[in-house]
Formats: sequence, structure tokens, C-alpha cells
Amino acid sequence: MIMAGTNVTKQKDADASLAKGFRGYKPMKEKPVRQVEMVEDETLKKLKGAWKTVKYDGNLDVTGLYKQVLRAIEGLSHSASDVENFSIVLAEFQEERGFKGKAGMFMSALVNTCNDKEFVIHTSHITEPINYLGYESRKDIIVEGDVGDNAGWAMEGGTITVKGNANHLVGCSMNAGVVIVEGNAAANVGHSVRGGSIVVKGNAGAQIGEWMVGGEIHLESGYESIGYIERGKIFHKGVLIAKK
Repeated sequence: MIMAGTNVTKQKDADASLAKGFRGYKPMKEKPVRQVEMVEDETLKKLKGAWKTVKYDGNLDVTGLYKQVLRAIEGLSHSASDVENFSIVLAEFQEERGFKGKAGMFMSALVNTCNDKEFVIHTSHITEPINYLGYESRKDIIVEGDVGDNAGWAMEGGTITVKGNANHLVGCSMNAGVVIVEGNAAANVGHSVRGGSIVVKGNAGAQIGEWMVGGEIHLESGYESIGYIERGKIFHKGVLIAKK
């Protein structure tokens, strides 16, 4: 059952915090693109070549997109440093149609197929945050910047630390691991989450934990509303506010 107080969605302190926090959240698409010079080695050239073979217009099923990326990078040997470098050159492709989804799935595939464990991915130089970053990940990822929709989607373990804001559906359908958003997060944090833990240090949007069936969500600042949960726990500033 939802504990008493869960349905109270207009707490005065939360409203004030949300109003302030989401004013700061909206302009994240308006940042100027920071030009970054990157000396290309053979691995980076091959990764850029693989990128160009992947066709995505924003409409293809994203799981099909992921399989297409895996085929494109099959046989390529790359390190965590190569993944970081490729995240920087992503800005070259951001005018492509469907870029946000393709970029997130491409970076996720690079991380998942790499033998290294720890990764740094840069997004602060990209005008629009990329989607699906950390799909099915078991690795430890630090994102220097914002993320788009579905960060940590179907995550299987490890950690994702976002040193910025996140868009909708953080940790959607994740099975294990930890996602930490140091900034604000939009609606549907933890939608259908099955396990693991999600932490939002800034403000969060509406329908937190909608259809969650396990795991924990920790909200450290304001939030709009709690969704329907089947199983799991939601905490606000360390206090358990929803359990089933």
C-alpha cells in the first residue's frame, strides 16, 4: 500500500524548490557548442567509419538500432579512452536526423563491448542531450554533462553518475545497479524499474516510480508527484514515503 502522505504532491517547500529548479532545467538545450580539437588515431577513424554505416532516422525500434550498432563495431578493439574520445567527436554528427537516439545507443554499445570497467563520457559540448545512454550497462560510467531520455534503460549493474541534468525516464526498466543524477530529472524517474537504486540530488518531475516492481528511488530535493507502484520503495530526503 502507498503510505500516508504519498499522494500529497504540492508540498510548499517542494513547489518552491521545483519552481526554482526547473527554471534552470529548461535552458539546457540552448548552450553554445564548445569546439573541441581531437587528434584522430586509427581507432577513432574506424569508430567514425562504423558510425556512418549505422542508419537511423529516429523511427526504427531502438533495440533494432542497438543490434545494428553491434554489427557495425563487431571486431573493432577499443578502450575506455577511445570511448571518451569518441564522445567528444560526437558533436560532428549532431545535425543528423535521429542523432540523440543513435548517439546514445552507439555509446552504450561501445561501453558494453569494451573490456574496461570505468568510463567517462562527455556531453556538455552537445546542444541536445543524447538518449538511452547506459542501455543494458554493467559498467561504471561518469557523464560529464546532461543526459536525455531513458538514461540507464534496462541497466544490468554497475553505476551511472550524471554530473548534470537528466530528461525523462531515468532508470526505466533497470534491473540492477545505481543511477545518480546530480542535477534535476524530468518526469517518470524509475518507470517500471525492477531493481537497483536511483538517486536524484536535484528536483524531480511527476509520476516518480510509475509501475515500478522493485528497487529503490531516493529523492534529495523537491518532486512533483509519486506514480502508481506495484513493489519497491521511494524515499524523500531520507524518509520512506512510498512502500509496497
